Amino acid sequence: MKRHKHVVASAACVLAITLTAGACSASDDAVSGDTSAKAAANDGAAVDGGTLKIGLDRPFAKLDPADGVLTSMPMMILANALFDPLMVNGDNGTVQPYLAKSFTPDADATTWTLDLREGVAFTDGKPLDGQAVVDHVNRLAKPESKCSCAADAATIGAMAVNSPTSVTFTLKAPNAAFPNLFTRSLGYVSETPAADAPAVGSGPYTVESVQPGVSVTLVRNPAYWGAKGHADKLVYRVLPDSDSRYQSLRSGDADLIWTETPAQYKQAAGDGLRAATGPGSTSTALFNTKAAPFDDPKVRRALQYAVDRESVEKVVHLGQGKVSDGPIGSTSPYRGTGAAAYPARDVARARALLAEAGHPDLSFEYLVDNRPEGQQRATVLQQMLAEAGVRMTVKPMDSASLGTAMFQRKFQVMDFVTSMFGDTDTALASLYLPDSPFNFTGWNSPEAARAIGAGRASLDQAQRARSYQEAAQAVVADAPMLFLTENPVGFLATTRVAGLPDVSRRTVVNVSPAALWVKK
Repeated sequence: MKRHKHVVASAACVLAITLTAGACSASDDAVSGDTSAKAAANDGAAVDGGTLKIGLDRPFAKLDPADGVLTSMPMMILANALFDPLMVNGDNGTVQPYLAKSFTPDADATTWTLDLREGVAFTDGKPLDGQAVVDHVNRLAKPESKCSCAADAATIGAMAVNSPTSVTFTLKAPNAAFPNLFTRSLGYVSETPAADAPAVGSGPYTVESVQPGVSVTLVRNPAYWGAKGHADKLVYRVLPDSDSRYQSLRSGDADLIWTETPAQYKQAAGDGLRAATGPGSTSTALFNTKAAPFDDPKVRRALQYAVDRESVEKVVHLGQGKVSDGPIGSTSPYRGTGAAAYPARDVARARALLAEAGHPDLSFEYLVDNRPEGQQRATVLQQMLAEAGVRMTVKPMDSASLGTAMFQRKFQVMDFVTSMFGDTDTALASLYLPDSPFNFTGWNSPEAARAIGAGRASLDQAQRARSYQEAAQAVVADAPMLFLTENPVGFLATTRVAGLPDVSRRTVVNVSPAALWVKK
């Protein structure tokens, strides 16, 4: 499953057509969040030295941006140590330059010019220049790279190197949000790795040793172009079990861990731990709209009416999140009065729609992974739907099998927790356009496709918002998926970790370990 797709900006920067390095350039700690005021007051001056121990929530096959695991949100704490992104996610869904100095469109958002920082080099000393960017995109676009970003790269018709620090991209169709595609795999520019060796990046740390899927040790890059990392060494260990990972933090075996477990956020304060979380996850349920009975919108809408989202949030996320009301998240810059009104629970209406559709005794299988939150969410939904006369059978699966079922559309209804809605532009185009490889539901709405296309073609953010709101209305009205909750995700740390950023307004919780330090 893709857990899709990081500096405070002024409103003027957010609305600017051209992302320039002048008025709204990214600071060197852009991928860390705001560490300047609150963190400095609490932690004092930064100090260098020591070892930072980080617990990862999933295994990795290789240290390469082509691997979607490495660029998933929980793993970007490792990716950011090795690779610098061209663009970064800021507060409230904004995107800003990092290695890029600017990313400028022509009048119809079909041709984009990327200008790079000067003097940036890979850790082996080779220049990270325009040709390196083109080579990187070409590598990840190839099927053998197995990068999910190949679908994004396929939107590019041609690339041209104008100078060592300038590249022009000509797109196959207008895309006003094109720079958004360079915050993860496509933007983590690297050299082609040799066999199974780690890819060479330009980040603040380099690899000392690695056991794929088990651990990796990094040391400071002495020739780094930007602000040097504070810790001498970073030691990452893969700790996939959430309870064991939390206990490693309590015992001091880890200094920093990723978690999405609501009970751990509740417990953390009492255990003397610190948290850095943001609204980076949305819980939904996908319908297979290509097969009966969920090819009938009446059946899908019936389930909308049968679900009480507030109760799902309270039971599963313990009141720490909020309900989701559609594909435009609560912190998106595209929110507005045109946002869709999501149906409130109405069991009688649910029963009536099922009767009209000829399914008064509807039954189906619900696929879900083995995590406690997913199991709990499935149980709550099962009980709610039973009140509407619906029999839902819960089928737990491991994450790999669940992902296969999703991409091959071998499901009736399935649990889908994603960070994709943190980037409205990409989420709408990925999940709802009929030719997208990530249209898992198989939904095809000419009305929504037209609105999404109009939004992507407009460089005027107000116009883009209106188009996206129109698309969101179509999504909610036809219900190819259920929207349930927006959930906090992020990091917990011991008190010996300083510089932990404020990511509370980040839909993509993206932290660089270089900005953290170990208290003496």
